[in-house]
Amino acid sequence: MARSFLISFLSFPFSALAFIIGWAGWDLRTGALAAAIVFSVFFVAAIVNLFFVRRFTYLDAVLPVVFAGVWSLALAPFSFGASLFSAPFFIGAAVLLGVCIAVTARWDTPKGWLTLPALVFLYEMLPINIPGPVDDTFSLTASLGAVGALFFKRVLPEITRSRPKR
Repeated sequence: MARSFLISFLSFPFSALAFIIGWAGWDLRTGALAAAIVFSVFFVAAIVNLFFVRRFTYLDAVLPVVFAGVWSLALAPFSFGASLFSAPFFIGAAVLLGVCIAVTARWDTPKGWLTLPALVFLYEMLPINIPGPVDDTFSLTASLGAVGALFFKRVLPEITRSRPKR
């Protein structure tokens, strides 16, 4: 998982380089398009890399929160007054994903239950937003509800079985 975040962080300098080359060689629009394409390629590579993680560690559980903090700081100058990005909801989705990864690392639960928190994390990361907090609240609450239901169904019995008998 650390490789995925490294690939994600590398997308920034390479996107900036593609923007500068496109702008210098042609025009501003070409530079912006080149930067978007390079960023998308790196982003897809990072997501594909996540599918090949065999076992999560506790370090993997911390990485979404760290990435959310860095990403929120990077997008903060662009979202003042425009309400394009909601950092609190993104950080909340990162904490939820981190907790799910930690539970998966500790009790070796199936990775399928990480799907909804990961999708909400990706949705909250994108700088597109329906005006108002309804979409963010709904997506984060739905993810929390699904994770809670799966926790009580799959993880809680495993926790009670792993406790030492008296």
